[in-house]
Amino acid sequence: MQEDKDLIRLDELIAELGGTVTGSHTAGPCGLLLEHLNAARRGRLGSMRAEYVASLKQATDSIACILDKGVRAETKKVLLRLLDSRRAVVA
Repeated sequence: MQEDKDLIRLDELIAELGGTVTGSHTAGPCGLLLEHLNAARRGRLGSMRAEYVASLKQATDSIACILDKGVRAETKKVLLRLLDSRRAVVA
C-alpha cells in the first residue's frame, strides 16, 4: 500500500535529518523542519489528511536550514513526492 510506503519514507527522512519519531521538540538549526515532519507523521497516523498535507507543505517551506545543497534538494524531492502521492490516493 502506497500510504505505508509514504510513512516509512517519512520515518527515514526524519532519521536522516537527525530527528526521532518520539514527538519531542528538536534542537538545532533544523528543529522546526523536524517538528513539521513529526507533525506530518502524526497527521498521517491519525488519518488527518488536511493536517498531514499542511505539515508536509510547512516542512517543504522549512528546508532552508539544510546547509548541504544536495541533501536539501533530495529532501525537497522526497517531500514533493510525499505530497504528490497523497494527492493521488485522495483523487
